[in-house]
Parts: sequence; structure tokens; C-alpha cells
Amino acid sequence: MKLLLYDMGTYTQRDIMATLDEMGIEYRNIVYKLKDLAQDAYFEKRVRELLERERYDAVFSVNYFPVLARLCNQEKIPYLSWSYDSPLNIPDNEQTLGLPVNRVFFFDRAECKKYWRKGYENIFHLPLAVCTQRLDTVELTEEDWKSYRTDISMVGQLYETSLPVLMQPLSEYDKGYLSAVIETQLKLYGSYFLEGAVTEELLERMNAAYAQVGQNRTTLTKSGLVVAMAKHITHMERLLLLDILSSEHEVQLYGPGTDPTLERVRWRGSADYFEMMPRIFKASKINLNVSLKCIESGIPLRALDIMGCGGFLLTNYQPEIAEHFVDGEELVMYTSLQDAAEKCRYYLAHEAERKEIAEAGYKKVQSLFGYRERLETILKTI
Repeated sequence: MKLLLYDMGTYTQRDIMATLDEMGIEYRNIVYKLKDLAQDAYFEKRVRELLERERYDAVFSVNYFPVLARLCNQEKIPYLSWSYDSPLNIPDNEQTLGLPVNRVFFFDRAECKKYWRKGYENIFHLPLAVCTQRLDTVELTEEDWKSYRTDISMVGQLYETSLPVLMQPLSEYDKGYLSAVIETQLKLYGSYFLEGAVTEELLERMNAAYAQVGQNRTTLTKSGLVVAMAKHITHMERLLLLDILSSEHEVQLYGPGTDPTLERVRWRGSADYFEMMPRIFKASKINLNVSLKCIESGIPLRALDIMGCGGFLLTNYQPEIAEHFVDGEELVMYTSLQDAAEKCRYYLAHEAERKEIAEAGYKKVQSLFGYRERLETILKTI
């Protein structure tokens, strides 16, 4: 078997290629930054030349790209994609998603169900993976311990969004409605209702309000509003949780930016995925995973990375995390900000128990969340 891989700069590409090497599968990897996810004349020309010059059994990419789906359909070659982002926030994606050459894998089962209900038969559910072999090679030096050791750390952005700006021209009623939806979803774990709360009538009123103030160059869509709301809720949850925890413990944040309200949180800047991040997870007593709210059920890559490093994971409740892991034995889940604070207090005071849970989580992902099994599942579909 021979694959043509496309790489837009994704975190998992290196581990995928290493696993294909172990499996004895031949491949060629293309690295290119698409100017447009739906069309790019230069990219299409070069890929078509490769497909016509050499024999490939399939094209594979991390995340889904309509330009590749169209091209593969024209060339009559299977297109395999495995997303670590959710939702599939690509405009007009349904114009290409159903093409017969596609095999599209999502890590979030709830997202799969939306497409299954629409009749798509080429959508598959596949949890993400972690390469414990690579992470095992990362050994902490004395200097690493000094630099990264902390009570609690979080790696991730704070997700500031345009939602407050979008709400400004609205009526007081619609502002109040959206604020109530946001506050309710913020407090609710294991149940996601944003899509149902955004009605066509609400969108019509919002777009009419934008038109009145001269902001009608583009039309706000349901998916666009839902993603903006989900990111805003995630922003609020991360700020609140970090602020609460930093009132009692040493907390470090790694990401592209911080917030002036987090006065007690030590911001460390962005963390390199391959070098810094494993060291952070290994050295921190507690590692936080606060999932992006529009990931309805799936296990985020961040959670697997933490456990793959042997780090102790404290995560918000997610249905698929609860399905695959034992709470309190392989990781710890929280269902409210107060619950998270109480569990941090407890596990920081019980080191032996904390280390046992981290070790059990590592063993689970090592045995059941490897790349080889996932790639074998994907390749079986062709």
C-alpha cells in the first residue's frame, strides 16, 4: 500500500508517519499552507501531477479539506481524513462531504450522529490517539523540574471571541436571551444544547439588527453563532476556573495570551507541542483539560497527551471520557467549578493516590489509544 499524505502543519502528523513506518506502509508527505480550503489552483495542479505520475492507493490528511475531496473524486482515488478539530467548521462542507471517495473520521461521536441523521454513510467515529513511545523518551532534567514544577498547569488558549461585539446591536430581549443560554450552558456538563437554542427567528432578528446599523456585509449563520457562543463559554470557564484555583494554589498557564483578571496566575507564554508540552505534563502535579464547549462528547487530544505523558489529568466531564476511563481511578472529572476546586485541594494533599491515578491513566492510553490500531481501522475502509 502507498499513501499520499497532506500536512498543513498538524500536531499529529509526525506520530502518524512514524506509525506508518512501523507498519511498513509506503507514503509521500506534502507540506503546504492552503490559501483556501475549498480551492487552490497551484496546490490542485501539483497534487494532480503526483497522482497521475505515481500510483497511490489513497490520499490521507489530518482534518478534512474540500479541495482534496473534489480532487480525489475527479481522480477516482479514496480520500481519508481524520479530524482532531470539532466541529467541522468549514463553510458549505456538505457540498463535498458526501462524495463517494470520502472516508471521513471524527473523534466526537455527537458530531458523527448529526451527519448520520442526514443520511451520510461515509462518516465514521474514531477516537484520537497518543504516541506513548515518543513521550516516554522525554526525560526531565533537574533544570526541567525547576522550570515546570507547579501545583496546577493548563496548556491552551483562552478563546476570546467576537460574541460581545455581535451582541451589541441586539435588542435587550435578545441580549438577555443569549446571556441566559450562555450562563446555563456554562454550568451544565454532559449536555449540550446551544444548537437547539439558536433558532431561525433569532438569527433573522440578529441579522436585521446588523442591517440597521450598517453591518450587513455578511450574514450571520447558525453554525457561526453557535461556535462563537461555544468559544465564549469556554473563555469564561477557563478564566473562572484559573482564577478560583489560583486563590489557593500555584497555577501556571501556557498559551498565546493571558487575561489581566488572572493576577495570581503565572503566564508562561506558548508551549512547543513536542518539546515543552510533555515536560509540563510530566512535572505538574495536576494538569487541567477544559474542553472547547462545541466538542460535545469526544475526548480532546489534550487529555490523551496528558495521560500519555503519565501526567495526572483533571478534566471536565465528557460522555466519551466517562465511557472509556474510570473516574477517580485513571483520571478525575469535575462537573462544576466548585467540584474542580475541591478535587484539586484533595489530590494535592494526597500525593500517593494522585500518582496511582496518573499511572493507571498512562497504562490505559498506552494499551488502547495507540496510533497503529487507529490507522488500521482507517485503512480497512478502503
